[in-house]
Amino acid sequence: MNHNHLQKYAMLLLCMSAGMVDVIGYLGLGHVLTANMTGNIVLLGIAIARAQEFVVLRSLLALIGFIAGNAIAAHMLGKTKTINGWSPRVTAVFSVESILLLLFAILMISPFSEPLSYLLIVLLAVAMGMQTTVARRIGIAGISTTVLTNNLAAVIEDAVSILHRLKHANIRSLPKALSTDAYLRAGAVVIYLGGVIVAALLFHHMPLIAVWIPVLVIAGVTFQARFASWGKELELHRNPE
Repeated sequence: MNHNHLQKYAMLLLCMSAGMVDVIGYLGLGHVLTANMTGNIVLLGIAIARAQEFVVLRSLLALIGFIAGNAIAAHMLGKTKTINGWSPRVTAVFSVESILLLLFAILMISPFSEPLSYLLIVLLAVAMGMQTTVARRIGIAGISTTVLTNNLAAVIEDAVSILHRLKHANIRSLPKALSTDAYLRAGAVVIYLGGVIVAALLFHHMPLIAVWIPVLVIAGVTFQARFASWGKELELHRNPE
């Protein structure tokens, strides 16, 4: 499969993992959102208005952790860019995110999960902050893996564009006329929702399994990126010119 296609599929998997992480945080860590900061800030504001100290603390920790993740990823990425935004530094950020999610999963299924709930919130939020920053740097189809609002707005814009084209094009030829990015943006919304549904079902019936799926998804994306990088290095060694 083409390497660029693998990167696009990886972005969709990142969207799914973000949706699952938000469900796990909301259902398992006291109704806090660790990926969707728009929703988290709304919850923070409501908690402040109602003087709900513990809810304020959880939401505030998620916000601080997310910002820290943004900063860590930005520092790791630096100003180096590739043509499509995917570089060894991007892979390094995903590696750190994988480690954070792995640590979260281990602690979440341990007997100490309840006393360590605040630490678990921070771990998830840092991981999602890193993912958000690196997704922005990759810049595939304008997809944000954690901000569904932007993706949904882009899908609506694509739909309006389709309606305009219907006036001048045959319906049968329309699917071919649509860009790959349009399909990706729609897919990002659908797979995010799918991740939410799957995580909600699993967390209700098999919570010990649900926490491991985001770990496996991010680890798989990281491994794929590293494998592709090794392939490119081997190719350069064989064909130095």
